[in-house]
Amino acid sequence: MLKLGIPQQNVDYDNAIARLTAISQFPSGTSIGTYDFKKAIVDLAIIVVTYNNQDYIDKCISSLVKQQTQYDFSIIVVNDGSTDQTAKILADWTKHSSNIQVINCSHGGVARARNIGLNASNARYVSFVDADDYVEKDYVEILMNPASKYNADIVEGSYQTINKAEKFVNKTDLHANAFQNLYGYPWGKVYRRSLFENAKFPEDFWFEDTMGIYRIWPNARKIITISDIIYNYRINEKGITRSAFSNVKALDSLYITIRLLEDCRKIKSLLNDELYTFTLHQMVTNYIRIHSFKNDDLVAAFSIMAKLIDDYFPASKFKCLDDDSSIIEKALRKKDYPLFIAASLTKQ
Repeated sequence: MLKLGIPQQNVDYDNAIARLTAISQFPSGTSIGTYDFKKAIVDLAIIVVTYNNQDYIDKCISSLVKQQTQYDFSIIVVNDGSTDQTAKILADWTKHSSNIQVINCSHGGVARARNIGLNASNARYVSFVDADDYVEKDYVEILMNPASKYNADIVEGSYQTINKAEKFVNKTDLHANAFQNLYGYPWGKVYRRSLFENAKFPEDFWFEDTMGIYRIWPNARKIITISDIIYNYRINEKGITRSAFSNVKALDSLYITIRLLEDCRKIKSLLNDELYTFTLHQMVTNYIRIHSFKNDDLVAAFSIMAKLIDDYFPASKFKCLDDDSSIIEKALRKKDYPLFIAASLTKQ
């Protein structure tokens, strides 16, 4: 249950930041940066980041190697300093498959590892697969067919969970708006590699996936969704999403929102109503992830979020496109913490 304490007044931004960074430091990573991209000589590069995934990595790689497709693709596995048997399993795979490249590096987190994988890619399109997941045998074919036919920027398939027996099924359709049609996970998609030319996953942050929504989606003009289930997603009970509620690093959810908005301003990226509406949703997500914090810390976080909305999305210029978020919008605009809490409870 979220806390319902009512503050006497809002906290100014600098004091709020100081209070929260005393709990957990603000990471130095940024989404702004470039790659030394190699010439595209294959159709698709599939990037897998793995850290101590000895129980699942074999099935993941096997599902990629056994793809039935007409397209040329490479598999780039970034071993992020694993200390279990992951490295040995990967070494065995390289002996039997010529299109697997394994990059061993010191443990630096998934964002850094994904950036390493992107930099090593030599393909027109890139795709991300988590090491504890696996894909269907026609993953490449189903995603790359429409990508090639329609010269799409992003193609996203449907997925099912491995351990929850749940399915997320898209409509098969051509879209012009990523925000209304894509799910937020980085996997299950192919992206035109050029979308990442000046966008990196912010290192040292938890919830680094948020980068895609702020830095990649706004630049995608042609998006295709596919109803075929091509991805099998394992819900990791020990992963960041599940463990965030009890860890001070949950503040990274707010911090990465701040960083990405700052980065968008630095590169003069166009903020629009879609990104504003998403940011309202993101503020609720930020709050829910830290709801176990002390009430004074929650007040500080709310004060920061309200200021971000005012600074980056002036009410005179931006419109919320989601009626369900109108109460969240009102609470942040009016600096009404109790209303924000009540509205957040309905979305938990």
